[in-house]
Amino acid sequence: MSNLIERLIAAHRILNREIRRELARRLPDPLRLSRLKKERLAIKDRLFRHFPDAAEMRRVARGAIARARHA
Repeated sequence: MSNLIERLIAAHRILNREIRRELARRLPDPLRLSRLKKERLAIKDRLFRHFPDAAEMRRVARGAIARARHA
């Protein structure tokens, strides 16, 4: 798998984590949440350009996540 795809998947995971952290705060910042979600969507769009089939993209992402955990 290309280095670009792995970096996009990693960035998407980081943004997911940041969104969850922001939502867990007592008073989440709506502007920060909006920015994080827009960034996450932009990354998802870039991933879909490489893998138009959603099932294939999920399979590749799961493989990349598994490799990152074992590294």
